Amino acid sequence: MRTKKTDAGPLTDPLGSGGGPRASTRLGLGGLLWLLACFAFSLWLAPQAGAPLEPRTAAPDPSRAGQVLHDQGDTAAAQARIRLDAVVAQALPLALPAAQWRLELTDAQAGPAVPKPAGNALPQDPLPRRYLITGPCAPLRLGVALLQRFSAGQAVSWAGTAARNPRPQVLWTEQGALEIRLGGRLSHVFRFPGREAALADLARPLPRPALVLVIDDLGQSLEAAEALAALPFPVTFAIWPRSPAAAQTAALAGQRRLDSLLHLPMEALPRADGFRPRPGPDALRVDMRLPALRAVLEEDLKALPTAVGLNNHMGSRFTGNAAACSRLCSLLPDRGLFVLDSLTQAGSALEREARAAGLISASRALFLDTRRDVAAISAALDAAARTAREKGFAVAVGHPYPETLRALRCWQDTAGVAVVPLRRLIWHLAQQACLSPAGAGSGL
Repeated sequence: MRTKKTDAGPLTDPLGSGGGPRASTRLGLGGLLWLLACFAFSLWLAPQAGAPLEPRTAAPDPSRAGQVLHDQGDTAAAQARIRLDAVVAQALPLALPAAQWRLELTDAQAGPAVPKPAGNALPQDPLPRRYLITGPCAPLRLGVALLQRFSAGQAVSWAGTAARNPRPQVLWTEQGALEIRLGGRLSHVFRFPGREAALADLARPLPRPALVLVIDDLGQSLEAAEALAALPFPVTFAIWPRSPAAAQTAALAGQRRLDSLLHLPMEALPRADGFRPRPGPDALRVDMRLPALRAVLEEDLKALPTAVGLNNHMGSRFTGNAAACSRLCSLLPDRGLFVLDSLTQAGSALEREARAAGLISASRALFLDTRRDVAAISAALDAAARTAREKGFAVAVGHPYPETLRALRCWQDTAGVAVVPLRRLIWHLAQQACLSPAGAGSGL
C-alpha cells in the first residue's frame, strides 16, 4: 500500500500512467524544439541581411497610369487657363477702353453639350472662352497687347515645362477673329462683328516689299478724307484729336476699312527767322511732368478710341528731347499702341524711346510733299517705293494738299511694291518683336 506522501500523481510523476511522459514534460520539450528551430532559421537568414529587400507591388494598370498623367496635364492646363483669363481681364480694358464685351463659354458652333465621360475615358477639352466685342475700338490693339505679354522678352512663366506648356500663341484667323492657343489648343476667341473683312488680312504674311502711306493733319473737314478713301489703295488717316471733324473722319476710316492714327501735337523748335510754330491746343511740351502728360494723352485717346497708334504733329523740340519722349512712352505700355516717329528733325528720339519702353514702333522713310508740286510728289512716291524694295518696307507721310491728292490718284508703281494698310505692318512688327528676347523693334 502506498502512502500519500510517496504516491506520485500525474503532475509529479515524470512518467505518466502506463510509463509515458507526463503532459508538462511534453509541452516543455516542444517549446525547446521550437526555440532551437527559430535559432537555426535565424542563422540561415543572417547572410542575407545586407541584401536590400524588393518591395512587392501589384502589376501597373496601363489605363490608370495614362489617366494619372492626363490628370496631371489637366491640372497644369487648368492653371495655365486661369492665368490666361487673368491676362485677358487685364488687357481688355487697357487696349479697348471704350468697347463693350460679352464672355460666352459656349456658342452655336460648339454644338450640343458633351456629357462627362465615365470610367477611365479621357475628359474632353474644355470649351474655349468666346468674347463678343462691340463698340468703338481698334481690335488690332488687343492683339498687339496680348502678343507683347507673351513675348520672349516678357518674364511670364507658365505652369510646367516649355515642352508641355509652351508660350501661348496669339493669331488672327481668315475669318477676322483673334485667337489665343495654348499648346495648340484653342483657349480664347475674340470676335468683332462688322470688322471681320478688315481684320482677315492680318492672317496673311506681310508682302515684301511693302509700302505704307500715312496722310497727316486730317480732321478739319471730311472732304479730303473722302477723297483719300476713294483711292485704289489704302492710306492711313492721321487725325488731330481736337479737330472739329475728328470723330467723323475716324468713322469714315472704319467704314472704308482704313486705319487711323492719333496725330498728337507736340512742341516745335523755333524757325530760323524766330517764328515759333504753334502745333495746336494742348500740345505736349518738354517741360510737362507725368501728370500733365497723362491728362492730355488720356483726353486725346478718348477722342479717338479707334486709333491703332500715334504719331507726332510737328514736335521737333519735344521729339528731340529723350527725357520728354521717355516720359510719354512710359504711359503707353499695355495699351497695344503703335508709335510712328514722323522724324520732323534728324535727332528725334521718339522711336528709340518707344523701343526702349517695349512698344512697337517705326519711323517714316520720307515726306511726300515738302514741295507742293505734283511731279515732285510723284517722284517722292517712286523714292518711297525704292526704299521699300531696299529695306523690305517703308512708311511715307504726306498731307491732304490738292497736289498730293492729284499725285496719289495718278501714281502707279511699276516695280510691284504692295501698298498695304498700316495694320499689316504693325502686326508683322509685333510678331517679330515677340520672337526676339530684346523686345520690340522695327526691322523685318
